[in-house]
Amino acid sequence: MSHARSEPEVHSRRVSLHIGASPEAAWKNVVRHWLERIGTRILQAKKPAAVVTASRSQAYFFRSRLLAEGKSLLAVKFLSPPQLRELLLRDGGQRVPLREHLRLILTVTAEEFASKSTDDKTVLVAKSIARDADRFLRALDELRAAGWTFDEIESPALREIAARFEQRVHECGFTFVHDADRAARAHAQPLFSNLLLFGFDAAHWPLWPLLHAATLRADKATVVLSDPRDEARDLDEAWVGTWEETFGPAEVIPGTNGESTASSVESLLVPASNVHFVIGRDTTQQARAIVALAAKFLADSHCERLGILFSGPGALPRLVATFLESAGIAHNDGIAHLAPSAFDDDAWRAWLELQQTPRLKPLFRLLRVIEGRIFDELPVLKIEETLRRAYNDMLIDDIELLRDYCANGSDLRHGNAAARELEKIQVLPENATLAEFLSHTRTIFSKLRWREHWNELERLSRNWSDLLPGNFSKSSYLRWLRELLGAPTLERDDLGLHPYARVHLLAYGNAQGQPWSHLIFAGLNDEAWPALNDELAFIRDEQIDELNRQNKTLNRRASKRGRQGEGHCSLRDGKTLLLGPNEQRQIRRRQLFDLVESVSTGIAASASLYSEALPSRIANPSEFFSWLYFNTHGRGVSQQTLHSLEQQTRDWLKDWSPVDAQKVDSISVGRTGYAFDARRQLRPAGEYEFALRSPLDQEKSLRVTQWEQALRWPAIVWMEIFLGVEPDDDTGDTWAIATGQWVHRWLAHSVRNGEHRKFVGVDRADEIRERIWKEAREFRERVAALCSGRGKVLPDWWRSGWSNALYIADCLAAKVSDLHDWSEMAVEYSLGEPSLIPLSEKETLRVRGRIDLILARAKSDQSQIGYKDLWVVDYKTGRQRGFSLKELRKKETPQRKFRKQLIDGRGVQLALYALAVHALGAEHIQLTLLSPAEQLEPQFHLDDVLVQEDFWSELHRMQETGVFGMLGPVHTDF
Repeated sequence: MSHARSEPEVHSRRVSLHIGASPEAAWKNVVRHWLERIGTRILQAKKPAAVVTASRSQAYFFRSRLLAEGKSLLAVKFLSPPQLRELLLRDGGQRVPLREHLRLILTVTAEEFASKSTDDKTVLVAKSIARDADRFLRALDELRAAGWTFDEIESPALREIAARFEQRVHECGFTFVHDADRAARAHAQPLFSNLLLFGFDAAHWPLWPLLHAATLRADKATVVLSDPRDEARDLDEAWVGTWEETFGPAEVIPGTNGESTASSVESLLVPASNVHFVIGRDTTQQARAIVALAAKFLADSHCERLGILFSGPGALPRLVATFLESAGIAHNDGIAHLAPSAFDDDAWRAWLELQQTPRLKPLFRLLRVIEGRIFDELPVLKIEETLRRAYNDMLIDDIELLRDYCANGSDLRHGNAAARELEKIQVLPENATLAEFLSHTRTIFSKLRWREHWNELERLSRNWSDLLPGNFSKSSYLRWLRELLGAPTLERDDLGLHPYARVHLLAYGNAQGQPWSHLIFAGLNDEAWPALNDELAFIRDEQIDELNRQNKTLNRRASKRGRQGEGHCSLRDGKTLLLGPNEQRQIRRRQLFDLVESVSTGIAASASLYSEALPSRIANPSEFFSWLYFNTHGRGVSQQTLHSLEQQTRDWLKDWSPVDAQKVDSISVGRTGYAFDARRQLRPAGEYEFALRSPLDQEKSLRVTQWEQALRWPAIVWMEIFLGVEPDDDTGDTWAIATGQWVHRWLAHSVRNGEHRKFVGVDRADEIRERIWKEAREFRERVAALCSGRGKVLPDWWRSGWSNALYIADCLAAKVSDLHDWSEMAVEYSLGEPSLIPLSEKETLRVRGRIDLILARAKSDQSQIGYKDLWVVDYKTGRQRGFSLKELRKKETPQRKFRKQLIDGRGVQLALYALAVHALGAEHIQLTLLSPAEQLEPQFHLDDVLVQEDFWSELHRMQETGVFGMLGPVHTDF
C-alpha cells in the first residue's frame, strides 16, 4: 500500500479537500480566494501554479470572472486533463501510443488469431475484432482504467487476444495510458507550487490515477468536490470517500441561498413562467427556434451566462452556430464542427480508394487530380480514352489486367504508351509487415511528390514500426493511414471563437460545475438525448444482466470500508470503479439535474416533431423533456401536446429568420413563380436552351446513334457535339455495351478479314458460324491468359457474359443461314466519312456509322453499293428490343406506324441507314430492327422512310443551326 494511503494526515497539511453543493458557492468561498492568494505570491514562486478543470468551459468561467474583477492571471496555467498528463509524463520515459496505433496493433493481433486458430469460435471473434477494433479497445480501456488485468475477461478467446495484444504493445515500446498515469505517482519531484482541481466527480473515475499523481506532484493542492446526489449517490460517495481516505476529511463549503443536495425531482427552482418549450418541425426549424430563444434571453437584463446544450456533435449544433453567426451573436462554440485535415484532399481520398479497390473508376478519379505530377508521355484524357476502350473490349476493370491488355493490344492506338504510364501507378501488396507497407508507401509518395505526407507518416511511425512483427492485410493498413493522416480538425465560425462571450454552445457533460443564468436544452428527443456510446444492440436481456452483474462484482471487489468507519466507502489502491451502461445512465441523469439546479433565471427545452432518421414518424421526446414539462405544467406530454407546441413555435417565429436571405417575402415568391412559368412557355429555343446564337462556319456530322439520342436527350447530345462534354459512362449498361461490341466484332472478323465493305455469299453462313465460335474462343483464351499471368482466375460472371454474347452472335448467323432468297451479305458495313444524304436540292444530311447487316441481291453497275435490292438489319443485343410485330399489324398504314416509332425515338438509326444506302444507288430496301428473340423478316420499306420528309428536314435544321433545345416538336406530350 502506498505511503499516501497509510498516512493521510501527512498529506492533509498540503492537500485540502472542499465539498459543496453548488459551483457558485465553490467559486465564492474557495476558488476566488485561491486565485487571489496565488496572484500575490506567484511571482516569488519558482514553480508554476495550475488550475485543472474537467472542461474548458469551467476554466473560461473562472478567467472571465477574474477579468471582470480586474484580477491578474499572470503565471497561472489553466490545464485540461490531457495537458496535465503531458506535463506529468514529460520526464517519465513512458511512450503513450496514439489511439490509431493501438487500433492497428489490435487489428494485427486479431488477424493473426483469425488466420492461425483452429477453433471456429475464436476465428469468428477475431474476425469481428479485426473489422471493428475500436469497440473492443474501449472495453479493454475501461478494464485497465479500473485497475484490472485482462485475466478478468471471462471469454477464453477474448482473453487470449487481449493478452497477446498487451504483449505486442509492450514489444513496440508503448505504455498504456492508465499504466503511465499510475506510474507518474512514483516521481517525487514536484511540478507545481500550487494546484487546484475543480469539477471532477464520479464521471471521471478513469482519471483518478492521473489526478492522484498530480496532487502528489504539487507543493500545495486544493481539491473541490461536489456533494453526492440521489441519482448517483453510491458512485459519488465512493469518489468523495476515496479522496478523503487518501488525503483526509473534506471541509464543507458554506452554501448560498440554502442549497440542498437532495434530488430535484420534486420541483424546479426556476418559476414556471421562465421555462419555455419549443418544438420544430425539423432540425432547421428547431435551430431557428433555439436562436430566437437565445436572442430573447440575451435581451433579459439578468442574462449573464447563457448555455445552449446538446447531446453531442451533429446537424443541430452546426445549424445553431451558423444561425448565431448570421445573426451577429458572439458565442463560444464548444462543440465546433469537423473540417478535413491538411492532407485530406481529393487526391488523398482518390489514392486511398484506388489502393483499396484497384479498379478503373478510382483510377480515373486519381488521374484527374494528379495530372502533370507523374505523367509525361500521354495526357490524362488520352489515357482515360485508351483504358475505356480496353475495358469495353474485355469487360474487366482490374488495373493490372487492363495494363497488360493495353501493352498487348495491337488495335489500341495509344495502348503501349498508356501501359508505360500506368507502370507509374503502384499498388500496395495485399499482405505485408508494417515496415514493408511503409517502404512501399514511401516509394509511392515519392513518385506522387507527397513529401509532407511522408514526413508526417514517418514522424508518427518512428522508433516502433520495425517492432511490430507479422503480416497483416492491406485494408487494415489503409484504415490506419486514413485515421492517421485524414483525422479531421475542429473549426469554428469567426463569431464562435469568443470564450468570454455570454453565449456558450456545449455538450451537456461539459456544462457542469459553473453557474448559468439561462440554459437551453436542445434536441431533447429520445433518439438523440442522452446518447450512450456503448449501447448494446442485438444482445439478449439476460446477457445484459450478466454484463451488469460482472461490473458490480468487480466494483464490489475494488471497494473497501474507509477510515471514517461504517458508511465511508473508498476504493482499494490501484483500483477505480468500472463504469458500465447502468452507471453511466445514473451519472448522466445526475448531470442533467445538476444543470437544472445551476440555473438562476430561465430554462428552455427544444425538440423536433418528426424523427430525423424517419421523417414520416413522430419523434418521441426524451424522458428529461417530459420531466421538465410535467414539473412546469403539471401534466404529461402527448402527441397532441407536441403538435400544439409545434404550431405555437411556428406562430411565434412567423417569418423571422436569423439569416436575411431566408426571410420569406411576396417579392421573392412572385419572382420564383415568374421564372417557373417562363421556363415552360412554348417558344423557339434560345441560347440558354442548348442552342447556338448563330450557325457554325464548319460543318458538323453526327453518328446515326447520336441522331437517335438527340430526339430523346437533345441537351446531352448538343453538349457532346458543340462543347465536347460527354456524360459519365457509368450508365449501368456496361454488360449491354460490351455484349454488343463482342457480337459485332466477332461477326465482322468472321466475314471481312480486314475489308470494311466486303460482300460474301449467304451460302457461307455455316462457315461464318464456325468462325464466330473460333473468334469467341480465342478471345476468351486471351483474357484467361492475362488473368493467369497475374495469378488470377477468370471470373464466373465473365464466362457467363461471354457465353451469352456467343449465343446472340450465333443466333444472328443462324437466322441468316436459313435465308435462300438473298445471295450476298455484308456485316459491319461502314458508311462514308461522312455519308451524304440528299433531302432536297438545298438540304443534305451528313451522317456516320456502320450497318450491322446488309443482305443484297440483283447486282447493278449503276449502284455505287453494287446492288439494287437490299435488306438493312439493325441488330440489337442489349436492352433495346426490336419492333414489335404485333403492334405493326394494327389497322394503320405502314407510314403512320413508322412515324410512331420515330416519335418514340426508335428506328431513327435504321431509317438513316436506309437513306444512306439509297443515296448510294439502292432502289428497293427492306428494313428490320431485330433482337435475338425475334424472327428475321421485313418490317418496313424505303417508302415508309422517304415519306417522313418533315422529320428529316427538322434533323437538317438542327444540323445546320446548332439549335437543339430542350423540348422538340416531336415530343408534344412534354
